[in-house]
Parts: sequence; C-alpha cells; structure tokens
Amino acid sequence: MARPSPLDVYALLDKSNCGDCGYDTCMAFATDLLERKIRLEDCTHLMQDKKQQKNLRKLKEITTPPQKPVRIGVGERQVIIGGEEVLMRHQLTYYNPTGIFVEVADDQEDLIDVVKYLTDLKIERMGEALTLDGIALRCVSQNGDSYKDAAKKVVQNTDLPVMLCCLEPEFLIGAAEEIKDKNPALYAATKDTWEKVGTFAVQNNLPIVATSSDLDELMGLSATLQKLGSDKIILDAGTFFGPGNLSITYDNIIQLRIAGIDKENVNAGLPIMGVPAAYWTQTENIKDDNDIWRHKYQEIIMGSIMESIDTSLIVVHTGQKKEDIWALLALMTLRQSIFSDPRVYPAVDPGVYEIGEPGPNAPIFVTSNYRLTKIPVEIDVKGADLDAYLLVVDSEGIGIESAVAGGQFSAGAIAEATKEFKVFDKVDHRILIIPGMAARLSGALEDEADAYVLVGPRDSSGIGSYIKKKWKPEEYMKEYAER
Repeated sequence: MARPSPLDVYALLDKSNCGDCGYDTCMAFATDLLERKIRLEDCTHLMQDKKQQKNLRKLKEITTPPQKPVRIGVGERQVIIGGEEVLMRHQLTYYNPTGIFVEVADDQEDLIDVVKYLTDLKIERMGEALTLDGIALRCVSQNGDSYKDAAKKVVQNTDLPVMLCCLEPEFLIGAAEEIKDKNPALYAATKDTWEKVGTFAVQNNLPIVATSSDLDELMGLSATLQKLGSDKIILDAGTFFGPGNLSITYDNIIQLRIAGIDKENVNAGLPIMGVPAAYWTQTENIKDDNDIWRHKYQEIIMGSIMESIDTSLIVVHTGQKKEDIWALLALMTLRQSIFSDPRVYPAVDPGVYEIGEPGPNAPIFVTSNYRLTKIPVEIDVKGADLDAYLLVVDSEGIGIESAVAGGQFSAGAIAEATKEFKVFDKVDHRILIIPGMAARLSGALEDEADAYVLVGPRDSSGIGSYIKKKWKPEEYMKEYAER
C-alpha cells in the first residue's frame, strides 16, 4: 500500500480546525500524524463523534504501517517498538529506535540495586540523553512464588518497561497477574504454550512474544495468536551463535522484515526481537577471564548487528555492572547514529555561545550549526578548560567540510554572523579562529569581516594544545593594526 499523503489524511478529518488537539489546523494535525508526532487518539472529534467512526476506521487502516507498532510499559518511559514503513533508512526514515532491554535474574542477590542502576542510567552525548528502554526479568529460580515476588520488586523500583521471560506458562502468568497494570511483555508463546499464554495476554491486553526457530512455525503462531484476538505480538526467530549460525540469525530477521514491510504479510508485519544474551548459554566455554571478555564482546557484536538491520528490540546480559558501561555505551551510541532522520540536517540555532566565563581577551572559535559539529567543539573547548566564545554560523545544518565545498559556510556568511551577533562587541580584539577544514576561507574572511583570522586545528580535540601554543592576542592585534 502506498504511503498516504497529508491530503489523504486531511480528507478524512472533520476539517473544523477546532484546535482541541493543540494544532491550529486539521492539515497541521494530518502532517504530524504521518510523522508519528501525535496519535489518532489526540483528535477528540474522531474518537467521540459516532458519525466519524467510518472515517476513524479508514484512518487507522491507511496510517497503520506495514510493520505494526507495539507498546510496552506505561507512562513517560513506555517504549514503542516496530512500526516501520521501509526496509532501508534512506528510503524514508526509521521511526522507532531499537529497544535495548537488559536481563536480570529473579534469584540474584543484588536484583534491586541492579534495577535501580539501570533505571537511572543516563549518558549525555551530542545533546541527547541516552538511556535504556527496559528490563527483562528471567525466571532462573524455576519457582513460581520467587518469580512472582521478583516481578513485584522490579516494578516497585523502576519506571522502565518490563519483559517477563519464562517458558513455564504457570509461572509466567502468575507473575504477569501481579504487574499487569504495568503492561509488561510476556515471553513467550511457543507451539506448546500459545493457548494458555495467549489467552491470558488477550484477556489483559498485554504484548506477547511468539517464538520459534522455524519461520513457518513462527508464522503459524503469529496467525493463531491474531485469530485469538491479540494485536500486540512480537516475533522472535531465535538468536544463534557459532560458525555459520550468525548468518542464520541475520537471515531470519531480514526475511521477516522483507515479508512484513515489503510484501505486507500480516503475520510477519510485527516487531522483531533478538536475544544477544543467548551467547551466555555457552557457559561450558568459560574457563578464565579472557573467555568472559570474549563472551561480552561477541554479545555486543551481535547486538550491534541487530541494531544495524533495524531489529525492533534486543535483550542483552552485559551491562548490569558499572564496569561494563562500555557495552551499553557502544549499543546506545550506534543506535543514536542509525536512528537519526536522514531527511533532516540536525542543526542548532546560530549565535554566540559562551563557554565558561570568557573575558575581553577570550578567543572566538567559529563553527557551523551542524549539531554533530557544534556540540563536539563545545565539549572539547570545555574539556580544555578554556573560557571562550563560540560563534555558530548558519550553514543550513551542514558540517564544515561539506558546507565549505557547497558555499553554505563561507567568508560572507561568517562575516555576516559577526555583525548579526555582535561578537566583537564582547571582546577587546578582532581575532577569529576558524576550523582547519575551512582554511581556504581565511584570506577572504579577513577582508569581509575586517578581522585577523587564525586557522585552528582540523579536529577540535586539538584545541587545547593549539591555544597553549598559538593564542597571543596582543601580538595578533599589533599585526592587525599595522595592515
């Protein structure tokens, strides 16, 4: 089915421009609905007016992506997985980043401490807060009461979504009954347990994972659960390691994505999950610390592969301990890159930014308003413990090298920015430090901005040593006066 346009959506709205949804016009609502910034439920007329029910059904039909989304958890930290429209990001964009869940065991002594640590974990990078998406609680004790108690303890100590992982249906249902108001995902429905687990999931409107390493059997499970009444299904085709097995895992995920998104197979058009933590089932191969590190590394490699092909959710083991932050950092930073929107240049507002407490002799660094340029420069200036001004020039959100080549970051644009933001009024000099990649602009910039121009390092990580060796404002201003 072709992707609808805002006009297609607008035609099915009441066109009253009532503003109840927070938008001035129904067309604005239609546009942001397609961009997943809002939900159909935000239109009160659609939801409450019985005359609008036919249009509501049609809107749900045309706006539901070929891979249906599933929500896990409640509140501000609920996670939406799946819901993608394209196989490759460059075809449109990916909307819902891979959910990263960390597994914990119901019988581990430090369960609550680990849960609190994972809940509070936040890393600031490139202007974004990187966090985890959920906790997967495994039934290692093989005791229904212990598992139930652990589930209650987990939700009492976190607002993260929870996935209950237990192949014993009685234990799984018992724990889910205790925390069903938190909308946990149930792992899993198999060919032997689908009826019992699936019925409970449908009765309580909970997301459920269907799992089988046989794709035909998995499609049968999906079809059966849908007939049972479930519309919150997640698919798991298994995660396999060892020679030749990685390719099986990869191929299964790709086949499911192609069947669901490109071929619009309703049984495959659902979120897909993987379990890199399965690598730790090979405990017989652990003989020393080197083997432990090898397990951690291979697990994160698998998680990275899954993120790169837009797997909807992954469950990892490494990351429970603070010393393993590197593993989660690798997954979260990779995800941040993959799930950026290729249609939008990530830009910041142009202007003058103060770093530290700059005085009249503080250096002025010039950069573009591409977010992934401006923020690293700012971080490196702070890291060098410098008090400085950062003049951010409007380069249409394009990085230095490309913007210099394309003319967006030019001598004229920089000179205009110095006037617009009155940067020289803040200091007792007229010295600008431009990026090394923009060195060819220096001569023209001196004329256009009536300034003394220094060419800084090509990489902002060298700013600290550069200033120590090169920053001599009195000497430069003397040269400037003699010109």
